[in-house]
Formats: sequence, C-alpha cells, structure tokens
Amino acid sequence: MQNNRGPFLIGGLLLALVIISQTCLFVVRETENALVIRVGDPKRVVTTAGLNFKLPLVDDIVKIDKRNLEYDLANAVEINDVNQERLTVDAFARYRIVEPLVFYQSFKAGASDSRQLQQNGRGAIDSVMQNALRQTLGEVSIGDIVTNLRAELMERIATRMENEARKFGVEIIDVKIRRADYPADIAQTVYDQMSSARNEEAQLIRSEGQREKTRIEAEAERRRAEILAAANQQSLQITGQADATRNCIFAGAYDGLPVVIERVERDPDADITDDFTAAVGVTCTFANENASRDPVRAEFFAFYRSLLAYEQSLSKGDTTILLSPDSEFFRYFNNLRGTRQ
Repeated sequence: MQNNRGPFLIGGLLLALVIISQTCLFVVRETENALVIRVGDPKRVVTTAGLNFKLPLVDDIVKIDKRNLEYDLANAVEINDVNQERLTVDAFARYRIVEPLVFYQSFKAGASDSRQLQQNGRGAIDSVMQNALRQTLGEVSIGDIVTNLRAELMERIATRMENEARKFGVEIIDVKIRRADYPADIAQTVYDQMSSARNEEAQLIRSEGQREKTRIEAEAERRRAEILAAANQQSLQITGQADATRNCIFAGAYDGLPVVIERVERDPDADITDDFTAAVGVTCTFANENASRDPVRAEFFAFYRSLLAYEQSLSKGDTTILLSPDSEFFRYFNNLRGTRQ
C-alpha cells in the first residue's frame, strides 16, 4: 500500500514545484528590464538577466524592452516654415528606455500590461516628435530644410526631443527626416511657379548670350573693316612705290642714265598692320646725277617702248591705222637697223 502512495507523492511534489515556480519565480532576459510591482507600488527594478524571486499573489512583474527601438510617424506632419509656406515632413526616431521606473510611473495610467505601457510611451514620443519638428523647421526656410541645413536641423530636432523625452525616462539616439515635400494640394502650383522662374532665368541667359553674340560680331566686323582698310592702304602704298620705281627706271632709260635699285629690309619688330611703310622693300635712285647720257640705252628704251605700242595697237589683227609713211610711229618699220631717221 505504501508503494502505491509513492508515485502520488512524487507527482504532488512536482505539481507543488510547478506552482511555486509560476508564482514565486520570474525570468528576466538580456533584452529587457523588469519592475516588481507590489499592490500597485513599484518595489524594485531588475536590470540583470536571470532568475528572480517574487511574492506570490502580491507582486506583479512589468517587463520593459531595453533595446534600441524605432518610432516612425504614423502620418506625415504638415508644418509652416519661417516664410509661412506649407510643407509635409515625414521622419523617424531611434530611442532607448534608460530609466524603466520613470517610464513606468509616467505611463502606468490606463496600462494593464507591458504592451499597453509601451504603447503609451510611443504615443508620448509621437507628440514630442511632432512638436520638435514644428518648432525647429518653423525657424528656417524650405531651402534649408531640403538641402542647405538638413543634417544640422535633424540634430536640433533630436536635441529638442531629448530634452522632453528624458522627463519620462527615454533617451533619443537620433532623428532622421525621411521626406520633405509640398502638400499635394499646392505641389502643382509650386511646380508651375518654379518652372516659370526657371524659364525666366533661361530667357535672361539667352538674352545675355544674344547680346554678347551681337557684341562679338560687331567687334569682329569692326576688326575686319580695319584689316581690309589697312590692307588696301598697304596695297596702294606698294603700288605707288612700284609705280615710282617703274617711272624712275623709265626716266633713267629714256635719258640714258644709270639707276640704282635697292632692296630695303623690313624691321622684324615693326607691326605692318599699323605702319606699312616699313613693308616697302624697293627703292630706285639715279646712280649719279652728273653722269653723261648713254645714247645706246636711250635708243634701246625708245625701241622697247615702240614694240609695246605696236603690241597694244595691233593686237587684234583687224586694226586699221591711217598714218603717213614717214610718221614717227613707224620709224622702226622704215629703218631695218632700228635707229631713228
């Protein structure tokens, strides 16, 4: 009979151990803190992982996550910048509950369990975050929010949230602005204004380009006219110099006097576009004004000029000339020796 009681006793002991473990022991994991609440009054905070004791039927355990948590705004917040322009901002924050007792005392009202307590805390963080966004972004312009001061503004928002969140035991790690856009009802209007402004800027740039083009073309035309005028001047000077040299040669040949033709070297440093006299390369002068006349030279010149006159007047082959046979024009036709009559 006693042997039959053994299994019942062992079973009773095991059942008693299970009941005691369920009512007198609780486990704290590494990712959480625990509060021991005795008749609604927090008695102690357990921050180390392991097995802990509590009074059965008297103590309640509230567990609070101590990991880095993230809160994302449920809905984007509409704010007004310093110029009273509307903007829709979406952001998120990372936080950690560093004072479990303060957190519990702040949000225990209406919280029946740990999940509801966490939910109350997230609602408070939402309120703090929206206020920080409105206060911080309302001090700057849209341009600063979107590009210029984005990183600095996120730090300011995190600092403002930290100052408020510390009051209920929460540390703000950082805040990030995910998106900042115009509200849908004014986005198209803003886009049209921006497009119009860019078109005006483009038109201004094109006008400036057209004005610069006109100036460059006018300058090029002026320079072209100057170059052509200078070239014509040089051409006339060279032609005049050539005519003077030719006349000098003809005069010397007609009078039978020797002439000297010299090449004048141009100054390599001279700017022929400004001083074309420097480019004249030939001069002609009589070798000796007191020299005696050479009749052979004079006769050859007269003969040469007569040949040129024959060539010019008889070139077509159908020219009719009525002259006396003893005319001066045909003196070299009448004299086979090529001398004057």
